[in-house]
Amino acid sequence: PPGAVASGATAAWLYGADIRRPDEPLEITLPRGTAFRPRPGLSVRRAELLAEDVTEHRGLLVTTPIRTGLDLARLRGPVRDVTEAVVAVDALTHLGLFTPDDLAEYAGRKRFFRWRGIQRALTVAEHADPRSESPGESRLRMRIVRGGLPRPEAQYRLFDPHGRHVARLDLAYPDRRVGVEYDGEVHRDRWRADAARRNAVQSLGWDLYTYTALDLRPGGTTVLTQLRRRLLPP
Repeated sequence: PPGAVASGATAAWLYGADIRRPDEPLEITLPRGTAFRPRPGLSVRRAELLAEDVTEHRGLLVTTPIRTGLDLARLRGPVRDVTEAVVAVDALTHLGLFTPDDLAEYAGRKRFFRWRGIQRALTVAEHADPRSESPGESRLRMRIVRGGLPRPEAQYRLFDPHGRHVARLDLAYPDRRVGVEYDGEVHRDRWRADAARRNAVQSLGWDLYTYTALDLRPGGTTVLTQLRRRLLPP
């Protein structure tokens, strides 16, 4: 209907952020009070939409990147778990569409003061990191942080004593010489290169922990158990 705008994960997907699940309905936002009969495959939200909230992208009306980020930060995933919201904002900021500071400033505007999830959005902005290069990396970082461990440095460049670049680690604790990696599907076909890289990192006195999607399943304890044992004093 008139006034419908692609929003949320659908808008992020149109901008190039790989966060939308294949089975996820297309999301649109309508101005409040707009009549609309439900349709299969569509998720409909009603919210205030000002001219500054909407842009045209690839011939479609879409919420602007910062409004898209705000809506995802407020509403994506379980209320008490901001992980998937951080995944979405990481992806958008990695594309250079806005920064975490931009999101925090935007969420703090007076017009959003009473909107649902605004405090949550500010929390997401604090956790977001534009350096994250995949949803898996973001989920791994959030598993670590939500488990009470210090926030690791993302995309850490490791050099040998002669200044030669050895590896770029997904996550790292440089002061403890600990690297943490997420292995997605792409690593299945490059195990030989990964093994050589792991040996090079370990030869510099670093411990390297590698995790997959299996380690990030709900209720999994491997990541936190291993890293706590290595990082926290006895």
